Amino acid sequence: MIASASFLPEKLHEYPLLEVIDPSGVESSLILDDCINQNDGVLQLLHRYAGRTFCSPGKRLRLDEGSYYPDYMDGTGLDEIWMGCTVPIVTGVIDTRTGEAPFREGESHVLTPDGQVISLQDLILAKPEAVMGGKITAFSKSLYGDPTWPIVSKKFDNLNPIPHHLHWSKWEVYDINSFDNPGVSPSHYHTTAMGLYPFVTKDQFLACMKRFGQGEYNDVRHLSPHTMMHIDNGFVMPNGVLHSPTDLCTHEVHVTMDEHFLAEDLTLDGRIGAADAFYACREEDYPKDKHEDWEYLIEKFDFEANQDPDFVIKNSRPAITAEEFAGDGVEAKWIVYGDFLGDQKVSILRLILQPGSKTNFCPESPALFHTNGGSGRVGKFEVRYHQDMVLGEIYPEIGFITQSALSNGGVEIENTGSDPLVLTFDFPQNAHSFTPGG
Repeated sequence: MIASASFLPEKLHEYPLLEVIDPSGVESSLILDDCINQNDGVLQLLHRYAGRTFCSPGKRLRLDEGSYYPDYMDGTGLDEIWMGCTVPIVTGVIDTRTGEAPFREGESHVLTPDGQVISLQDLILAKPEAVMGGKITAFSKSLYGDPTWPIVSKKFDNLNPIPHHLHWSKWEVYDINSFDNPGVSPSHYHTTAMGLYPFVTKDQFLACMKRFGQGEYNDVRHLSPHTMMHIDNGFVMPNGVLHSPTDLCTHEVHVTMDEHFLAEDLTLDGRIGAADAFYACREEDYPKDKHEDWEYLIEKFDFEANQDPDFVIKNSRPAITAEEFAGDGVEAKWIVYGDFLGDQKVSILRLILQPGSKTNFCPESPALFHTNGGSGRVGKFEVRYHQDMVLGEIYPEIGFITQSALSNGGVEIENTGSDPLVLTFDFPQNAHSFTPGG
């Protein structure tokens, strides 16, 4: 064990009593070895919560009632769990205790055997191939320069639909499932707005955007078709397409970045100013000197992608059986699969193990996973699904299966409880030799 690590004065906002390790290169390598040895190559990740100033919590993140609105967030409620993020996120929230954005907001951290925490990115940098394997390490370096986990996993849950927006560079995929949304009927009417109707002209869209912040409402949502999302199926959303996600709790995976442009100036959660529309745009995607230049926006906007009449059928992903992982007492389904924007961007696998069942799990690639129900173990990591979680406490639900585990033959997964054990796995780009569903 490591006894000589130095500690940052800053703390993760959810866990003010935990020491955050700021290791040297040698120490982080040793800490990684300790973490890997503890659970047969499975890392335990913390729940990282975030709030959006323009959203209200739908309260399906399973926090206890008193934890949704921390007193240091100045009225902003927690409506997101970030599970596998290695970069800073952009929410606009200010921690009133520091006058700054929450320290390492949303960034994934690993619980060490000593009960301290260290960022997942620090462990990746220590021994990238031991954590992610050679292929993903090389791919992430080609994308970002430094090795990093190339996807982000999170859940968002809002009382109302998110403001109509798009991402210039960030694609994302959705898994809206019955485990995160108990009691929601298949005939629900929770819809997602997507793109623009084919009859919308550039002049109509320009007039709409010029109304941003000028009157009662710029009406952008009225220019978009709305689609009911199928529970327990997947959906993929290309970058550049307007969307206003449903008010259901949604498991989302996207490329490792956090950027967006808000196209709607009034929501059920309040008004959005013109400056706020652009605050999360990256300079390389949308230059600051073009903010509120609506003509430039129209020139940049991809009307063909937004008005594709076959958009829903092209991007829907009905769940399919994952034969390679199914077995006696083990149900396996691909929720997101296939090529997307030309290649494997991400895939989502759901395993359901009946009580007493076990399986050896050895996919081709490391994966992040979270628990949707029941209790059991993944390797030596004992997992259990929780309700009414209290901010500041640690719950064993989220893990990361490292390349070290896979190189040793994978991990045994066992349901040790009386209810089905439900686990969801997120795989990164190019994880499979043969694309699932292809």
